[in-house]
Amino acid sequence: MNFVVIGTDHGFQERDPGLEGLLRAFVKIGFIEPPLSAIGEEYGKKMQEPTIAKRVADDAGLGWFNIDMSIEEREAADILEDQRSRPISTETVCYRVSSDEIREEEWVRRLTDGGPGTVIVVCGYLHSGALAAKLRLKGHAVDHRVYLQAVPEIRSIEQ
Repeated sequence: MNFVVIGTDHGFQERDPGLEGLLRAFVKIGFIEPPLSAIGEEYGKKMQEPTIAKRVADDAGLGWFNIDMSIEEREAADILEDQRSRPISTETVCYRVSSDEIREEEWVRRLTDGGPGTVIVVCGYLHSGALAAKLRLKGHAVDHRVYLQAVPEIRSIEQ
């Protein structure tokens, strides 16, 4: 499988016309090989429906799916409290917690369960580099992109 991983700000996922333009360009240009089959997205319950990625997928007749773990799944994996204890990110710094690895491994599983083709993945910038690396380690081709106003430093918080 092939992946285009786009790390962005979660606020952009709901309302940014530039992100919408980027996603629509990927869909319209058709230079992606193998052909685009779906859009996967780190989608949180606090987001307004539908997100830009969901609208673009619907308009293009592509599949769309949430790659993230539900609250119940995080609780069952014993990572809910670690995720909730993450310090608040700012424009200049965002924080990784140890349980991000567990979430990202689950995302890889969900992303690679599909059939052949290329999947665009929209996720928080904090996860995009790690997710791209994990997908590459599994032998997948990955184009990693970032769509942000400013690129914050990523700091790990050891728990």
